[in-house]
Amino acid sequence: MKRIVCIIPAISFSIISTNAQNVVIDGEIRPRTEFQDGFKTPILSTNDPGIFTSQRTRLGVGFTSGLLTAQITLQDSRVYGQFANSDATASTGIYEAWADVLLFPGAACKIGRQPLKYDDNRLFSAPAWSITGTTHDLAIFKYSINDFQVHVGLAYNNNREIASETFYTPGSKYRSMGYLWLSTPTYNGFTISGLVVDEGLQDTLGLGGTANYKKTSMNQAITYGGNLKYENSDFPLSGLATAYFQTGKNITDQTLDGKLLALKLNYSISNAISASLGTDYISGDRNGTTDGIQRNFKKLYGADHTFNGYMDYWNTPLTQGLLDYYGSITAKVSDELTLEGGYHVFNTEFSGKNKKGVAFEKELGSEFDFLVTCKLNSWTTVQGGYCRYFSNNNTFIAKDMVTNASTIPSVRSPQWAYLMFTIKPTFLKTSP
Repeated sequence: MKRIVCIIPAISFSIISTNAQNVVIDGEIRPRTEFQDGFKTPILSTNDPGIFTSQRTRLGVGFTSGLLTAQITLQDSRVYGQFANSDATASTGIYEAWADVLLFPGAACKIGRQPLKYDDNRLFSAPAWSITGTTHDLAIFKYSINDFQVHVGLAYNNNREIASETFYTPGSKYRSMGYLWLSTPTYNGFTISGLVVDEGLQDTLGLGGTANYKKTSMNQAITYGGNLKYENSDFPLSGLATAYFQTGKNITDQTLDGKLLALKLNYSISNAISASLGTDYISGDRNGTTDGIQRNFKKLYGADHTFNGYMDYWNTPLTQGLLDYYGSITAKVSDELTLEGGYHVFNTEFSGKNKKGVAFEKELGSEFDFLVTCKLNSWTTVQGGYCRYFSNNNTFIAKDMVTNASTIPSVRSPQWAYLMFTIKPTFLKTSP
């Protein structure tokens, strides 16, 4: 792996010397220290909070010309102390490696390992929070004319080179995937977009089980919907309405019938202060339903940390679904300093039972989030946050911490804090 790191600058200087094109070598060093005292789930009062530092490090080489754009990014993700001081274990790998080739005016093909990001990051995102990020191996055919855009993505995964069909042990959640995305402005600040995703999921019940997989047999899970966005610089109110629906089959041959609905409104009180109100609805199943239909919305590859509270209590929604009512205020104190405060109230669509068979009601508690972001210079940003979850008995039951309805465990007050530096130096940048 050290050899790869040494080769990248050599290749870049070779390109520079033979072509009058744009080459950028840049990096990211992002350490984050977290104090977890009930992050994602409450912890018992007999336990102490966890404190750790993780770091994501990236080194990228980008090439741009009139006909080709290419990017190769190496990434190392680790927790401080995860490897011994003298450990030779390599943890560096390729985060992305893709080429975007112009086919003809307005049309291009982007192929390779790449992050996907569409609309408000509900279904596909390149999550900035994640220590590893999310990328896909696929080809995207893109066409744009004026402000109208169309993307068609195609992927097919295997564990290795194969001469005949074998069961795919998912390194990714899907065996095959195809999607169609369209986006166009409409009238006076309105933009409409649509997205259809068809995932080929390995049928775990088919052909007598994984050991007997000799033929390709996949269930098709289809997610479709879109967004209506309004944003006009002459008007202080903006908003985004989102609706996605699901049909087809999941990996256990159940029929999908889930939906995700969301509405968010933003109001600019002044040039420095803005407020938001919104709600998310993720459909769920009633306990005891045995009709072979999964009404719980199947999440795809969106940004977990962006939605439904920064403490990530319900980023994987319960089988009974999720309702999130929230509001936030953002204040830009200066060009370098931004403050954000938000509050969420969580409910399920249906009452339910946990894995231990203990019943819980719909109210799941609430959460307060506070963030401070400070830009130190053009390369460095510092962000700190403090979040508090206000739990109730339903929270503990839904989190499978209760085995007997008459015995509620003693837990610490859930809270979480972090401090993160994001340093993005540009080591080399050339232009013709």
